[in-house]
Amino acid sequence: MVCMDLYIEIREVKDIIVMDLAGRVSVFEQGLRHLATDLIESGERHLIINLANVSYVDNSGLGQLCWIYTLLQSRGGEMALVSPTPLVRQLLSITKLDTVFHSFESESQAIASMETFRPAISA
Repeated sequence: MVCMDLYIEIREVKDIIVMDLAGRVSVFEQGLRHLATDLIESGERHLIINLANVSYVDNSGLGQLCWIYTLLQSRGGEMALVSPTPLVRQLLSITKLDTVFHSFESESQAIASMETFRPAISA
């Protein structure tokens, strides 16, 4: 999905949706929130948001992340952030959202953390 200044690639790894973002997450780019909401409404409960290629996040962008997190939590789901850039990491720290969001350096770490919390499916 391509918005004005945000590119979002969606893929699935071990029944977990990974959203690779590139560009700016801002008030002008509401696509992340809409896309994630659609995924959650369709039954997805585990999202990883890769921020490695995000160059900018404003208050609205943080609001979108909070919206996604809250929506997932209300449905028994989970969200993790992967590879936040130093700028995004600083913003998360200043806003204290680093104490709310689970953040990982690698996708494999985020996937492993979600696998430990997912209930085992029994036959």
